[in-house]
Amino acid sequence: MPGRIWSASLTSRSRNILIQLFLVFLVAYSALVAIYYNATHDYAIAEAEKLIESELLTHRAMHSYIEDIQKPEIYRLKDEGKLYREYFSPKILSFTFAARGVKELLNQERAKVDRPKIYFKLAAYNPRNPINTADTEELELLKKMNRDEIEEFKQIRDFEGQPHLYYAIPINPNKKSCMRCHSDPAIAPAELVEMYGDKAGFYEEIGDIRAMISIRVPLEQQFAESNQIFYGLSGITLGTLAAIYLLIVYFFRTIDHKQQQLITANIELNRLSVTDPLTGLHNRLRFNEDIERELAESERYDSPLTLLMLDLDHFKQLNDTLGHQAGDAALKHAAAILSVPPDLQISAPDGAVKSLSLPHHRPT
Repeated sequence: MPGRIWSASLTSRSRNILIQLFLVFLVAYSALVAIYYNATHDYAIAEAEKLIESELLTHRAMHSYIEDIQKPEIYRLKDEGKLYREYFSPKILSFTFAARGVKELLNQERAKVDRPKIYFKLAAYNPRNPINTADTEELELLKKMNRDEIEEFKQIRDFEGQPHLYYAIPINPNKKSCMRCHSDPAIAPAELVEMYGDKAGFYEEIGDIRAMISIRVPLEQQFAESNQIFYGLSGITLGTLAAIYLLIVYFFRTIDHKQQQLITANIELNRLSVTDPLTGLHNRLRFNEDIERELAESERYDSPLTLLMLDLDHFKQLNDTLGHQAGDAALKHAAAILSVPPDLQISAPDGAVKSLSLPHHRPT
């Protein structure tokens, strides 16, 4: 039965409805694909932002530890004479040095678990270590941050042919505890001046934003994961919509098939109701319908109407002598002759004999 339904032809109305539904499904699918793409793309960006947030939280915790715990401990040891007064080591007292070292170690650990490297830089105006010198763009961003024009900067950009999320945020402005190493070199530890000179990192003021954190997070992995989600959702949606559409097509074909069967059955019932089952000739019901129609047309057009009636002589004797089967055969034969009348010849008013071919009407 399903095979017959799928092979059944659709009505023009059903075809038009299905075409319209197909276009609606196509538009809906396109809209959903666009929504999925934007959502998964935003998901990839959000995952990168979470990674940046984790980096910043780690950075701030490290800064707090060095400034609030490690440095005061070193100063206490100096005050107690357990360390000489001019002692300075960037490995212990320079937060920038320690942060860069920790980030390098972190990238090494990331490489061990097949994670991409995260670019992290403390970009400064006048850093003690040249590696932290702000480039042209970072320098411009620092100026805007010091002028309170921007609080942060975020942008997706290509780096070495791969998409990255670039993020820049200023470090905390200088406070009083920073001035010993960043204001006048005369009050700085002698070993600090001896190591870096009396220019780099000095002559700053309280409130200055001397550096900013510059982070670049690769998006290749995040985009790969989001694309998997995107393709999965798109495929599931396509399969679901296709299944729904095929069910609708099957539903329409079923209805059309049932309607066609009903029409065919009605036609056959109508034929049987007006046809003699033995001879195939029209019966009394059809005769009444035809004679009423012909009489109406005759009256309407004021034309004569002729009715020819035939009778088979001695038919009862045929049945009694040869049996009813022979009688049925005779009726069928007579019906066949009457169903295809020969051409008739009529005499025209001028005396000429003309041939008249009667149309094929099944007699009653």
